Amino acid sequence: MEKIVTVEDARKKLGDLVDGARLRGDQYIISKKGKPAAAIVPIEIVEKHEESKKALLKLIEDVHEDNKGKRSEEIEGLIDEAVKWARRKHKAR
Repeated sequence: MEKIVTVEDARKKLGDLVDGARLRGDQYIISKKGKPAAAIVPIEIVEKHEESKKALLKLIEDVHEDNKGKRSEEIEGLIDEAVKWARRKHKAR
């Protein structure tokens, strides 16, 4: 469950917020001057995010390597095809 907490409250209750995230899976958005500024989340969320980011960067590197020497127009055409495919797949859900 996501809860909004001010910076001031987060300072006072940091231990409780960390325990809530660690033990119950709570998520806290910390606001500063009324705007979201940071978050306290279970570490598993951060780890999954990092794994996803690494996988995406690897995919980008692979695509870049697979398309070395191709003209930009050819690559743009492949990108357009991939976007159309992804949109069709999304609509089918």
